[in-house]
Amino acid sequence: MVYPIPLYLNQKYVFDILAMIEDGFSQMQTLKTVDSSTADSLLKSRGEVGLNNVFAFLGVKLEGEGSKHKKDASESTSELQKVHTPNSLFAKMYNALDQKGVIRKESLLDSGSGDFVLFKSKLQKNPVIDNLESYFSLFRLAFGFTDSGQQTKQQKADGQANKKVLEQFESLIKQLKSEGSLDLVGESVGNEQFKAVLTIDRDYLNDPSLSDIADGEFCVLGKAIRVIKEDNNQGINLLRKTSLSKFSDAMLKQMFSGFQNMDEHGLKNVEFMTEVRGPVLQVIPIAIFA
Repeated sequence: MVYPIPLYLNQKYVFDILAMIEDGFSQMQTLKTVDSSTADSLLKSRGEVGLNNVFAFLGVKLEGEGSKHKKDASESTSELQKVHTPNSLFAKMYNALDQKGVIRKESLLDSGSGDFVLFKSKLQKNPVIDNLESYFSLFRLAFGFTDSGQQTKQQKADGQANKKVLEQFESLIKQLKSEGSLDLVGESVGNEQFKAVLTIDRDYLNDPSLSDIADGEFCVLGKAIRVIKEDNNQGINLLRKTSLSKFSDAMLKQMFSGFQNMDEHGLKNVEFMTEVRGPVLQVIPIAIFA
C-alpha cells in the first residue's frame, strides 16, 4: 500500500474511476457496537395451603418456594462514521488500478489513447506564457523607473508609448491564459526519452501560479490522449486553443522576433517554443505527486 500526496489532483476523475472499480460506493460507512448487560433477579414466594386447596382434604400442609429470572438489559450504541478525503480516495484508486495491472509504466510511446500511464518528468509552465509573463513583469518594472521625476515632452511621449505597449502586452497574456488550455511541458526522467504535454484543469489547482510544480521532478498519473513518435513529423501546438493558432509559423516568428538577441540588452535569450515535436506524449493528468 502506497500513500502518495498529490500536488495536483483531478477529483472528478478519481471519483468516477473508483466508483467504476468498486461498482459504486456509499458516501460513508457506519460501524455500530452494542454493549448489553443482564441482571438476574430471584423472586421467592412462600405459601400455606388453605382450605380451598384440594390437598387440604388430605390434611397436607404445603410449603412452596419458587424462583423467577427476569432479565433487565441495558443497551448502549455508538456509531463511527468512516469518511474519505480526496487524497485517500486517490490512494485507494491508485492501488486498485496498480493491482489490476492496468497502469502502463514502460514502453509509454506504445500507449493507446485512453491508457493509464505513469511516468516521472521534469515539469515547467507553458513556455510561451511563462516567457511573456516574465518579460511583462520586467518591462513594467523598468518603465516604472523611467516615469519618476520631472520629464520632458519627449520623455512623456515615450512614457505614453510604453504604457500602451504594456497594456497590449497584458492583454495578450490574459487572452492566452483565458482562452488556452493550461499546459505543462515536461521531459521524461528515465531510460525512455520523450516529452510530455499535460493539460491541466484550473479548477483542481491548489496554486494557480504553479510555483510548487514548475521546475521540479514529479510522478504523473494520467490518461494518454495522443502519442506522437519521433519518426512522425508532427507536434502538439501549445497555442492550439487560442486565437493565435490561426496564425502561420512565419507570422508567429515575426511576432516574437522582438524578443531575439535580448542578451545584447543584458537579458537572457529565451526560446518562444510554440510547438512540442515528437516523440511526445499528450496526457490528461489525474494526479501529479512527488
